[in-house]
Amino acid sequence: MRKRFSGKSMAQAVAVLCLLAGVFLAAAYGYEERGADPTPPQDEDGYYLLSTKEDFRWFISRDRDPYTNVRLTNDLILNDTEGWENWADTPPENRYGAIPSYHGHFDGNGHALEGYYTSYGKWLAFLFTILEEDASVTDLTIRNSLFQTTYEDCVYEDESGKTDVVTAAALCFANYGLIENCEVQAKVTGAWDAGGIVGINYGQMVDCRFTGTVEAGTDRYTEAPENTFTRSSLFAGGICRSNQGVIRNCVNEGKVTMGAISETFYVYDFAAGGISGQQSVMGRIEDSFNRGDVTGIELAGGIAGASWGSIYKCQNSGRVHIEQVERDYAETLISAGVCASNGGLVDTCVNTGDVTIDQKYLSFRSPIYGIACNAVNPDKGSIENSFYLEEKALQVYPQRGVRKLHADELPAFSEYFSGEKRLERSDFVDFACFVPYDPETDKEDPDYVHLGFGPPEDVVYEVAAGDDLWKIARQYYGDGRYYGNLVWKNPALEDGPLLPEMKLIVPHRDLAAVRRYDEEGFGFAYCRLPSGENCPTSYVLSKPMNWYYGSMQFAASAGLETLWPKTPDAAESEEIRIFYRVDANPDGDFFEGRWPEVQERIRKSAAAYWGDSVDTFAFDHYTLDQGENLYCYSFVVYRKDEKLVCQAAYRLCDNMLVELIGVQPLRPHEPIGQSHDVLLRVPYMAAFVDTSVKIEETQFDPETFYGREGWDFPQIHNPFAIVLAYDKEAECSPYMLFTGAQ
Repeated sequence: MRKRFSGKSMAQAVAVLCLLAGVFLAAAYGYEERGADPTPPQDEDGYYLLSTKEDFRWFISRDRDPYTNVRLTNDLILNDTEGWENWADTPPENRYGAIPSYHGHFDGNGHALEGYYTSYGKWLAFLFTILEEDASVTDLTIRNSLFQTTYEDCVYEDESGKTDVVTAAALCFANYGLIENCEVQAKVTGAWDAGGIVGINYGQMVDCRFTGTVEAGTDRYTEAPENTFTRSSLFAGGICRSNQGVIRNCVNEGKVTMGAISETFYVYDFAAGGISGQQSVMGRIEDSFNRGDVTGIELAGGIAGASWGSIYKCQNSGRVHIEQVERDYAETLISAGVCASNGGLVDTCVNTGDVTIDQKYLSFRSPIYGIACNAVNPDKGSIENSFYLEEKALQVYPQRGVRKLHADELPAFSEYFSGEKRLERSDFVDFACFVPYDPETDKEDPDYVHLGFGPPEDVVYEVAAGDDLWKIARQYYGDGRYYGNLVWKNPALEDGPLLPEMKLIVPHRDLAAVRRYDEEGFGFAYCRLPSGENCPTSYVLSKPMNWYYGSMQFAASAGLETLWPKTPDAAESEEIRIFYRVDANPDGDFFEGRWPEVQERIRKSAAAYWGDSVDTFAFDHYTLDQGENLYCYSFVVYRKDEKLVCQAAYRLCDNMLVELIGVQPLRPHEPIGQSHDVLLRVPYMAAFVDTSVKIEETQFDPETFYGREGWDFPQIHNPFAIVLAYDKEAECSPYMLFTGAQ
C-alpha cells in the first residue's frame, strides 16, 4: 500500500483535534467538571467500577487520569435505543465524547455499552481516539450504537498537507495496545474511510467480532476547496480500516460497503475487506473468518482489500462483490475471496463465498479470483496451500498455491485447511505445450483447450509404390516428423518393412492445451454490447504475469504489439520477443483447405528473404472444438553472429484475425530442439485466444505492413521480413501498468 501517513503522527494529530473539540463541547453538554457525579467505587484490584451512566460520564471527563483502570459491573444503557440506526437525523437524549488518549485497562467484564452516541453530533466517531501501547480493552460489547463522520465536520489537513477526513470506527481511531474478546454490533458510517471496530490497528486485536454494518465513501456531494491535494486511497474493513499490527481469531459477520466519494476529490484507489480494508507489510491477519458481505467499487476481498503483509489460516464465506461506477478513466477492478491485491503472503486460506463483479465498461486486469490476485505485485505477492469452491468464483487463470475444489471435495481437504497437510510445488505442474487429451476432461473446463490433430477420424490407408512413412505422415499430419503416430497405431511396422498394398491405420489424435499457472489477461477488453447492455470483460489474450506487453521500435514493427520478459528468470531467455496482432478479419479463414499449398508458399517466401540461411521448418495444423483451425509453423534463420528460432501461429476466424510471431536468439553453436521456450509459448497462446468477441473495424491497414514483396498473404505480416529487420537491442516500451491500491 502507498503509505499515506507516518505511523503515530496522524493519530496524534487527530487526538489533538479531538481534545480541543472535546474541551469545548464537554462544557456545552455539562460535564466539564465532575459536578454532582460521585467518583465510582474501586474494587480490590484498584479498578473503578462503572455501573451507571453517571459513572461513564466520569470516565470520559477531561479531568480523569488517562491511566485509570475501570471495570463494568453490568450493561450500561446509555440511551433509549429505539430507532438508534436513525440517530444521524434524530439524535438521542444523551451524547458522549471520545477519549483522546488512554493508557489504562478498560475491562468490559462481559458487559455491554448500549446506545453510545458521540457528544458533538457528527464530529469524531469512536469511543477512544488512541489506545496507547500500554492500554487494553477486554471483554467489552458495544451494542445498538451509531458512529459517523461527515466531510463538513471531520475534514483536516494531514502532515503532508493533503486533505483527509477522520476515519469512522466504533471502539477507537488508532490502537497501539491490546483489544481482546470485544464485540461490536453497531452502524459505522464514514464520509471517507471506515472500520467496524478500529480505524488503524498497530497493536493486537484478538478474539473480536463485528456484527453491524460498515459503510465508507459516503460523501457524494462535497465540492473540494480550491487548490487542494487529497489522500489518494480510501479503505473500509469489518474489523479495522487498516492493519499494521496483529489480528488473530477475529470474525466479521457485518456488511461492509465501500462507495465512491465525490469526484471533486481525485481519490483513485478504493479497497474494502471483510477483516481489513488495507494491510501494511508489518500486518498479520491469522485464524480469522469473514461471513459478511463485502461490496466495493475497485478492490474487494473477503479478508483484505489490499495487503502487503501476511494472511494465514483465514476463511471467507461471505459474498464479495465489485459494483463498478461510472468514471472518466479506466481502473483496476478486482474481486477476490481472500485478498484483491496481494503484495505479501496468503497462506492456508479457504473461500466458499460467492465472488462476483458487475462491470459496466473497460477496466484493467482479470477481475475475479477465488483466493487472491498477485497481478498488481507479481514479484512480491504469493499464495500457498489455499482453496476455493470453483462454482463460487469464475477465476480464469490457475495460480500456483491455489486449488479449486468441488463442494463434495471439501471434506477430503480438511487437513489442508488446518495446516496439517500442505500443497507442494509438485501439485502444480505446468505441461510443456500440447498433451494427449483426457476423455474425462469436461470440454467446458476453461483450463483446457481441446485440439484435434491429423485426419478427422481414423483412416485406413493402402500403401502405394514409392510411399514412405515420412510422406504419409506429411499428407495427414502436415509434417513428416509425426510418422511415429503411424508406428504407434500399426505395430507391424516395428518389425517389418513398408510394402505396397499394405493397409495402415492413420489415427486421429486428440490433444489438449492446458492452461498454465500465474497468467493474466491482456489485449482488448469488451464490456458493453452494441445494444448498450453490460457484459463481462473478455480478455482476448493471456500472458505470464511476469511478462510485459507494449511496443518494440524497429523497422518492421508497424501493426504489431510486443511481449517480453520482465526479469531474466521470467523465460528461458530474456531476449525472447513475441509479436502479436488482434484485428478484424473480413476474409475469414483464407488458409482453410489450402494448408499444403500454404506451406509451399511460405517456404518460397523464406528462400526469397533468406536464401540458404533458413531451414528446420516444422508445420502443424490443429482443429479446435468450435471448428476453428490453428495453424503453426517454425523455422530457424542464421545471421552472422547468432541464429534465431522463430515460431508463427494464426487463428483466422470470421470475426477475428490473430497472428503471433515469436523470436528467440540463440548462440551460434547452441543446439536446436523442440523444447525452446518460444516454440512452446506461441502455439499455446494462440490456442487460448478468445475469439468469441466480434471486432467490427480493422485496427491496422495491411497496406502499411513491412515486407509485402515476395509474400503471398497480404492480410498478415511477413515473418521472414520481420526477422530480417529484427534488432534485439531495439527499445521496448511497456503500456501503462496500473498498480491498484498499493
